[in-house]
Amino acid sequence: MQSGGNFRLVVRRGPQPNQVYELNKDILSIGRDITNDITINDPECSRHHARLTRGGGGYTMEDLGSTNGTFVNGQRLTGARPLTSGDLIGLGETVSLIYEATSMAAGPGGPPQGPGSQATMVGAASQDQYARPQQQAPGYASAPPPPPAPAYSYEDEQVTGGGTGRWIFLGCGCFIVLCIIFSVVAIIVIDSTCAWDDIPILAGIVEAMGLEVDPASCT
Repeated sequence: MQSGGNFRLVVRRGPQPNQVYELNKDILSIGRDITNDITINDPECSRHHARLTRGGGGYTMEDLGSTNGTFVNGQRLTGARPLTSGDLIGLGETVSLIYEATSMAAGPGGPPQGPGSQATMVGAASQDQYARPQQQAPGYASAPPPPPAPAYSYEDEQVTGGGTGRWIFLGCGCFIVLCIIFSVVAIIVIDSTCAWDDIPILAGIVEAMGLEVDPASCT
């Protein structure tokens, strides 16, 4: 606890990084609503998220029943807690602020008092907070990019996939046409000579086709 001096909050992560809020009232409210003394427009903040109350040696913080909680140095608040310079305050998962105490330097040999003579009283705990890597909010973990999808060509598929089948189809069609032509010619020739009984295969074809041969027409 600090015995006196000025206090402030510095945004380390949130909508306005490095934004400084001077704590100059005995009671200050923090939240998303514009009626608060300190307004932080972030979805993780409730409308009225937390309250700062000044005492003899500094400020005390308490949560106002927020949805995502108020944290001091990683511990969720369940009641009022006195703050020490360098404490890391978290509002939900995405907003963090540093609580700092500043005082006027005085005494023989010290720097003169007045504007610009304030010294920031940040201890080793504050340095650790600055050096500590920020914890990434859930759902935002980085992942290696997926490999590029192979190029797809519809024309290649048509050429490579349908070439063989097309030639087989054409070959079968030509074969069937030749067989029909051959059968018709053979029937005409044999019918003109009446040689059905001499060629058993042709006789079977004639019977299967239901043709009747008139013996009187044979020469």
